[in-house]
Order: sequence, then C-alpha cells, then structure tokens
Amino acid sequence: MFFLYAELLLLHAKDEGLAKLLSGAAYRTRRMTEEITSLEKVELSKLFRPEIVGIIEKLKKKRNIPALDELIQLTPGGLFEMMQVKGLGGKKLSVLWKRAKIDTIPALLEACKNNMLSKIPGFGVKTQQNIIAAVDALHSSSDRFHYAAVADQANELVLLLQKLFKTNLVSLCGEVRRKTTTVAGIDLLAAIEPKKLKGKALRSVLLIQTANNGISKGHTLDEIPVTIVHSTKETFFDDLFFNTGNEEHVKKISTKIKAPQQSPSEKAIYQTAGFPYIIPEMRENVAEWGFKKKMEELITEQDIKGVVHNHTTWSDGVDTLPDFVRACKEQGYEYTVISDHSKNAHYAGGLKEEKVLQQMEQVNKLNKDLKPFKIFKSIECDIKVSGDLDYEDTFLKKFDMVIISIHQLLKMDEEKATRRLIKAIENPYSTILGHMTGRQLLVRPGYPVTVKKVIDACAANNVIIEINANPYRLDMDWSHIPYAIKKGVMISINPDAHSINEISNIRWGIDAARKGGLTKDMTWNAMPLKKVEAWLKKRKSAL
Repeated sequence: MFFLYAELLLLHAKDEGLAKLLSGAAYRTRRMTEEITSLEKVELSKLFRPEIVGIIEKLKKKRNIPALDELIQLTPGGLFEMMQVKGLGGKKLSVLWKRAKIDTIPALLEACKNNMLSKIPGFGVKTQQNIIAAVDALHSSSDRFHYAAVADQANELVLLLQKLFKTNLVSLCGEVRRKTTTVAGIDLLAAIEPKKLKGKALRSVLLIQTANNGISKGHTLDEIPVTIVHSTKETFFDDLFFNTGNEEHVKKISTKIKAPQQSPSEKAIYQTAGFPYIIPEMRENVAEWGFKKKMEELITEQDIKGVVHNHTTWSDGVDTLPDFVRACKEQGYEYTVISDHSKNAHYAGGLKEEKVLQQMEQVNKLNKDLKPFKIFKSIECDIKVSGDLDYEDTFLKKFDMVIISIHQLLKMDEEKATRRLIKAIENPYSTILGHMTGRQLLVRPGYPVTVKKVIDACAANNVIIEINANPYRLDMDWSHIPYAIKKGVMISINPDAHSINEISNIRWGIDAARKGGLTKDMTWNAMPLKKVEAWLKKRKSAL
C-alpha cells in the first residue's frame, strides 16, 4: 500500500515529499516480520516519521487509506500494469500518460517501436530500448515463480498425496525437484490413477482441471500450476529419473542403459549406467560430470557455522544489533558478520565514518557479553562507478572484513562492469565479493559480467565470492561454482539478512550451492570460528 501510494502521488503530481517518505516506509515494511497494524503508536514512532505513523493509525481504524483509494479511482487501469515495467516510476508514468496519452503496455510498446518516446523530454532512444527489454522481461517471467515461493507448498502436497492414497510412491519431479532458482510450477510423479484425484479431500488444496494421456493438470488455491505425471508401482523409479533431470542429463545416462528397466531405485539406474548416484539438484548437465568427490561431501545447512552479511537498524535492517546477534547465537551459530551499508548507500541509511565507529563500540561490548560467540566488524561497502570503494583504505583497515557490492548505476556494458568489479576486488581490504551481477530473479537480469575474469581476479587476490542466499538474488549463479572451485576460490553462503527471520535465507543458498557441486571444504562460512579467525589473521598479516 505504501509503495502504491507513493507511486500514485508522483503520477498525479500531488505531494513529492510524502511520496519519498512512503517509499522509505515501504522499503522498511517489506523487511518487518510483525503485523504493522498490531503495533502501538509508541512502537511505530520508533520506526517511522510522524506522517507515516498518522497514516498507519488511520489505517488501523478504517482498514483503508482514503486518500489512496481516491488516487486509485483517478488512475486508468493500464497504468497499474505499466508500473510493473522496470524503470517506469510514478514521474515517468505521469509524463507518458499526461503528455503522450499512453496508458497501456501495448500503447507503450507501439510508441517505442515507432520511435515516438525519443521526442518526449526526459526520454530518448536508449530509454526506448530499455523499456522494450523491460517489457519483454516482464512477459517472459510472468508465468514463473521463485523456487522459494513454491518449495514448502510442493513438499506439503507430496506428503498430503502420500497420506490420502496410503503410498510412498509420490514424489516431486522436474524443475521443482532440481531446485532451480525459478520454476514454472509444481511437477509431481504419482503411482495413483487419474480418476482418484477427484476426491473431496484434495479440493481443499488442489483443483484438478484436466486429465489426459496419463497427465493431470490443475493448480493450487493460490494459482500455482500443478502437473501430475501418473506412474505405476513397477515403473515408478524409471519414470522418476526420466521426469527429473533436464533433457541433456537424462539422455547421457539413458544412452548407457541397453534395455528398458523396472528399476528398484534411482541409484540402481545410475549404477546400471556406470555412474555414481547423482542428487536431483545436480541433474542439469553442468556440474555433475566434472564432480570428483562424493555426493556426501556437498555442503549442507547443518555445516554452516556462521551467519555472514547481515543488516541491522544501524542501516536498513529491521532488528537491532543486540537482538540480531543474540538470535544468531540462539540458533546455534558460532559467529556472525554484521555488514550494514556504507555511506554511499544513503537511500538505505548508509553509515558515515563516525557512525561506523559508534557501531564498533557496540560490537566490542556485545562480544564481551556473548563470549565465546563472536561478532565480526564488517561493512557492505559500495563499489563506486570508478571501481574505488566507499571509504579510504586507512578506514577500511579498521574492519575485520569488508564485503564489496555494486548497488547504484547498474546500466553498464560487460567490459565496464567487469573492469569496475576487478578494480574493487584488487583493493587489499576487499574480503568478499557480494552479489556479483546485481540480478534480481524475475525482476532484472543484472549487469553483464565476464564471470571467468572476475573469478580469476578473486583467485589472484584471495577474495571470497558470495552466493547471496536471498531467494530473489541467488547471485553468484550456481552454474559458475565449478570454475570458482577449479581456481581455488572459496564461496560464502550469505543470507543478506535484513531481519532475524531472513537468517533462514541460508537454506535457499544451500540448495543453489549444491546444484553447482559446492563442498563443505570450499565453503568459507562452514569453517568453525577458530579457523575463520586464523584465516582472517593470516590474510591481514599479508597486507
């Protein structure tokens, strides 16, 4: 509601100051775990400016925001869809609507293709190209979901079918079983007759629409597509194998099997083909063939010893530093790395030098109170356009470690982006490269990067690479892990947590890491505290 209210204020040129406050409130609210309308006015005043608190108080009483409702009524329906196009905020939409009379995506595309937008002040040929690309990206991702958005529901559906039909021969398959970063829906394999899926017990969670040629299709109550491939007791594991791996993986294994099988397990299929068992996540024809270790050596969530890359109320996080670190300790971790934003990230409450020093004092006190648990002093330091970091080296040396990331001015060609990253990596105080490409899955592809050159630079400068475990990022992409391992570059699986609740993002990073064949010994934050301290000490002594 806050985000929409802010955009509509800009669209209708009503109150730019309030729009800015609402945008900030929306940013903070997204990371909150509490129900905002359950908070008392005193609590709200600690989080928001008085103008926002007033809006929330009215919302609590009336269940709506009357001023927002009025703006919605004044806005053509097509503009709401246009708001989903990357790069089109309220101000630009206002110009398109009021000056060019454009209020739908088809009209927008037509104007771009006819070179009409370049004649409007504030727009140009490059802007037209970016809008066309953004609309294409919006349409291409409209029928896909983040894996994290469907994973738990998919597993619950399997358990429900197993319970209802008293059989263990129900499994996930396809993309959702391979834990791909985004999925088209939930794919299942079941040794259940199609006609039996029409029962009332299933209708509370799944609506079956069609059943043809051994395949039933439907959707969950929240419109996630579900495909059920029907199998038999005799062919279940063969069908599971064929319906799990991608086409190239299945072809490579199946060509080694001379005759049709009625396999007792998937492990038996791989054994017949002369291969060790390959876990479902890795069946992508990318990392599995060059994997030289045992599947048991792949990283697991239980292996992670420390929570790296986290934000608190010192910058744009929701929880205070004491609350966050105590939550890490209570969850059984040995250490955490607090990496609030550096000063250049002013939109996220980035810290100027004096604020950093104040935070460090608080960390020192907490470290005394929480021993043997350790809080490492860190920062998520912006990489400027030049490739320089956001603080001088004389200040960067005060941190235990420095995570470097690009957050602004993302429109770069591959050469420029690669050069910008490599220069930052070569700074002697850079410890971890954060979200390498800046992508946001199903929102933006990220800036183009020559990944091998960046990994080579990390190898040459002893810089760790992050898998940002936020399920909307998962950046660096898992497919680059084999090359990083080949070059001896360690990977850290980091939640990029902005709240205590987001510590659990580590789970999604683990899923992605296993796809790329990441082992425990190459995972930096799988090292226990003493080894991490020794690693950092050795690295600093080499400066």
